Amino acid sequence: MSATVPAFARRRASAAGPPRPLALAREADPRWVRPALLGVMAASALLVLWGLTRSGYSNTYYAAAVKSASESWKAWFFGSLDPGSFITVDKPPLAIWLMGLSARALGFSSFSMLLPQALCTVGAVGLLFSTVRRVFGPHAGILAASALAITPITVAVGRVNNPDALLVLLLVASAWMLVRALESGRTRHLVLCGAIVGLAFMTKMLQGWMVVPALAAAYAVAGPPRLLTRLRQLAAAGVAMVVVSAAWPAAVTLWPASAPYIGGSTNGSVWELILGYNGFGRVFGENGGGGGASFGGAAGLWRMFNAQVGGQIAWLLPLAGISLVAGLWLTRRAPRTDLRRAGWILFGLWALVHVAIFSTQQGIFHPYYVSALAPAVAALAGAGGVTLWRWAARSWAGLAALDVAVLATAWVSVALLQRTPTFAPALHWIIPVLAGAAVFASVALRVPGVLGRRGLAIAAVAAVVAVGAAPAAYSVATAGRSLDGNNVSAGPASASASFGGPGGGARPTGVRTGGSPSSSGAAMRGPGGGGSLSATTIAYLKSHQGAAKYLVAATGSHTTASIILSTGEPVVTIGGFSGQDPAPTVSQLAAMVARGELRYVLVSGGGMGGPGGSSSSALTTWVTQHGTAVKNAGVTTGTLYEVQA
Repeated sequence: MSATVPAFARRRASAAGPPRPLALAREADPRWVRPALLGVMAASALLVLWGLTRSGYSNTYYAAAVKSASESWKAWFFGSLDPGSFITVDKPPLAIWLMGLSARALGFSSFSMLLPQALCTVGAVGLLFSTVRRVFGPHAGILAASALAITPITVAVGRVNNPDALLVLLLVASAWMLVRALESGRTRHLVLCGAIVGLAFMTKMLQGWMVVPALAAAYAVAGPPRLLTRLRQLAAAGVAMVVVSAAWPAAVTLWPASAPYIGGSTNGSVWELILGYNGFGRVFGENGGGGGASFGGAAGLWRMFNAQVGGQIAWLLPLAGISLVAGLWLTRRAPRTDLRRAGWILFGLWALVHVAIFSTQQGIFHPYYVSALAPAVAALAGAGGVTLWRWAARSWAGLAALDVAVLATAWVSVALLQRTPTFAPALHWIIPVLAGAAVFASVALRVPGVLGRRGLAIAAVAAVVAVGAAPAAYSVATAGRSLDGNNVSAGPASASASFGGPGGGARPTGVRTGGSPSSSGAAMRGPGGGGSLSATTIAYLKSHQGAAKYLVAATGSHTTASIILSTGEPVVTIGGFSGQDPAPTVSQLAAMVARGELRYVLVSGGGMGGPGGSSSSALTTWVTQHGTAVKNAGVTTGTLYEVQA
């Protein structure tokens, strides 16, 4: 039977051990590997699950969509903001699907909504270990998994209901499947890799494709088959990726006229959303995708280290960069199919592409986007730590590279910590001391008789603590406070305020810890909305809704999301997320009123919409002409109109 298996496959299988593709640890691994991995995953679980519900509904925009998905299968399929499926959120629905199913199984709450995201993060940590271990060995795998687990932004996105935690898991899964293809040379593994990237597209559209150059380059260079076969296999993987990516947009396009308006688009087309607001608009600041500097700081070479982004991802970048250069240099004469060099290409190009795009992005750029970069940085840091250590043991050049990596990483950590001088002040001097001790003791790698085995142990422990203590402290602080999913920022509250992000305290007004709507009379409102509704107004609307499909129409999700969360009723969100989408038109609003689907419209003091232009002005005019202001309805801001066709 072995004669029917290609020689390269037999060699790879022999080197990789028994074919157990789903096993995180192998029987051939040292005995310490499995408990170490379980410890890392337990630490990751603690960081993302401890006090998970303290953020309440986190991002109420997505929370409203999850609640709608738990009540309506149509809303679940489209990722609609309300159960009546008037308009969708401005992202593809895969993360909504996952959270919606959890809410259906466990009942809608903050916990049932956030649990899938937390589990995605823990799964990504375990899967990154398996991926890196296959390429660089168990020591590197444990270090990489640990690095990902303590990356502050990884912890942050695992504790909110944004889709980024699922995206990270899918990106790691695509790398794992690519490594399987590098080991086996089989088309099946590449096609599955492409399908997983398609699911990443279904999570955050074109951002899910940013890993493609790394996947394709690694296999094109190091795939076992001949060149033409590799190209055919990559083409098949590309077809699988496109088919999976396009399945939902095609279904939406072919849906009958009752499909909801696609939020974030200018014409209701999902393809325009893909290429416009969520595509080139984010890169070039066009098609409604401008405003990047207001969240992630100005675009430029050092954006990954700036005040807004640095505390999220920059901690291990020096170690990752030096490791990549060293790894490529040390494998420069390796055979074409060398798995380690393929690993450096895979994770190195993954990191470089993301850094290049994020650093130059002119459109909307939230700092938490860099969570997609975190697995590559963690893999490079973990593999690099082992590679540099072994190189240092046989070469003075390697020792110099190791020491520079430790010192540079420690220096960046101290520089980032100085932005929050009141947070963990002891680390400001502990890290330099440990970095210096690690460099001094590392001499034992080249001169064993100087410090002996004790010196090696001191060097290893000091180096690990010097590079890992600061991000670990930031991650613990992240787990200890509430997070605002609208622009989630990791680290202590002081860091979030200093870096230009929200300072925590993200629980929506009128929501208790655990995510249940409060029965207090607190007003429910938000910036950019079309007014605010008190519990008294909500009660009035429900008692007078009659046979109308929609409870009320109001501008912007900052107003309507709270209503949906409080009542579970269909609501017309005029203009989508920020009130700027051209939906509904005057004729569509009039038709809903004429059919008896809508009876009440909330108009803010400044009219309907944010910078609404002629469309919102026309809507306001129509409502005021065809409606009667409702008095004593408890409206805090704006005017409630009862409208008639």
